[in-house]
Amino acid sequence: MGWYRRTIQLDAADSGKSILLDIDGAMSYAMVWLNGRFVGGWPYGYASFRLDLTLYTRPGNNQLAIRLDNAVDSSRFYPGAGIYRNVWLIKVSPQHVAYEGTYITLRQSSNQSAALDFVTIIEDLSTDSNAAEIEVSTDIHVWDAASRKAAAKVGQFPTAKISLSGGAKHTVNTTTTLQNPRLWGPRPSQEPNLYVAITKLQSGGRTLDEYHTWFGVRTVQYTGDGLRINGQRVYLQGVNQHHDLGSLGAAFNVRAAERQLEMLQDMGCNAVRTSHNPPSRELLDIADELGMLIMDEVTPPPIPPLFPTVGTDVSQDLRYMEQPKAPR
Repeated sequence: MGWYRRTIQLDAADSGKSILLDIDGAMSYAMVWLNGRFVGGWPYGYASFRLDLTLYTRPGNNQLAIRLDNAVDSSRFYPGAGIYRNVWLIKVSPQHVAYEGTYITLRQSSNQSAALDFVTIIEDLSTDSNAAEIEVSTDIHVWDAASRKAAAKVGQFPTAKISLSGGAKHTVNTTTTLQNPRLWGPRPSQEPNLYVAITKLQSGGRTLDEYHTWFGVRTVQYTGDGLRINGQRVYLQGVNQHHDLGSLGAAFNVRAAERQLEMLQDMGCNAVRTSHNPPSRELLDIADELGMLIMDEVTPPPIPPLFPTVGTDVSQDLRYMEQPKAPR
């Protein structure tokens, strides 16, 4: 059982913003408090999740506490323990792109053009009953993996205008055609070309949010003679790979994970099954850039323990924490 605590400083510039906590991976049965109030949690240690801290914040210092309990014999393989992936504090306008709120689908593709469908989910976490007028625009850029920056603009989705009031969500569906697309394919026979869609929300001349969505253009077909990617037959030569980094442990390390995939490619691998749970988002990004196929596996989460009611002060309740440690 482990506790993590951190003081979060909120100043005048944060007034009116939504304060969100993104946890990419915490092993396991994560429970989160802010200023002694239970905010929420998630039992499954491999899945990312988001919590809205706004209601429990106050100007100045705020005490964040995260409790984790990785039970003995909880797994037949090494799961690690504690916070082993990134945790992000997000300060953003209440009107913003929702958590994992974009999705790109390839409807048709050739060397001449690619028809793309783009779904964007916009949410308003404010309590304002007056509708805000929001303009949603998305540009498509070539992604330069070497510099990790957006390069030349090569397309855009049609701009949409929506009205959104507090507590509501709105889904924007747009379509565009990308001319002469650079295709994504697995190495060594193909190249892993990537794009990034940059979505901006604007209202009254002010930018509310900017959200980046990385993607590749490729077709996948299962035919009588096997798997074809972009029309080219590809043999899957892969491995089952757990999330830990061997003797380095379970805490995610970008360079170590990149080196691991590079070594697999040197051995002739072009595919990885993430046994037996969702990997970190960084691993998926590295695989995209290196040209590795991924089977992103999901295992059903365990039955959650009895959590306290969201918003209650449980700092003296022995069912949820051991004494004398408390989350304050």
